[in-house]
Amino acid sequence: MVFIFLILLEGALLLSAGMIFFGGVWGTAMATVALSGINFLAHDVEQFWRWETPLLLGGIVGILLLLAVGRMANKSQVVNGLVGGLITLVLFGAFVTPVAAIIFWALVVGTGIIPKDKKSQVLWSFAPTILRLVLGIGWIIYGNILTL
Repeated sequence: MVFIFLILLEGALLLSAGMIFFGGVWGTAMATVALSGINFLAHDVEQFWRWETPLLLGGIVGILLLLAVGRMANKSQVVNGLVGGLITLVLFGAFVTPVAAIIFWALVVGTGIIPKDKKSQVLWSFAPTILRLVLGIGWIIYGNILTL
């Protein structure tokens, strides 16, 4: 029974990371709520607030970082197509082999992974995606530590 609970917990944590990656600011807010629910189920009242305070602070900092990086990245005008292209690559990769996913992605999206712009524009175009990955992985790690 404990094994099934751990599998369901890991599924919820992966879903939270997916919400952050695909949902951005709203996904981060929903992932914070989901982790708060896991915290509520896993701890008593005293331990709940000991874990909840860093969780809420991390969620607020993550949302503020996503807003700031998104605003800076939006100035480069490269972000929308690049992030959309990366998301389709991830979706293709979930259902087909990686080689076929890259071929399908190149045929459907038709854009290169690295745009032919200034290096600063390329860096800022990847910044929101990298930040979402880091926040998602951070929430998975924090959620696993939360249930120890």
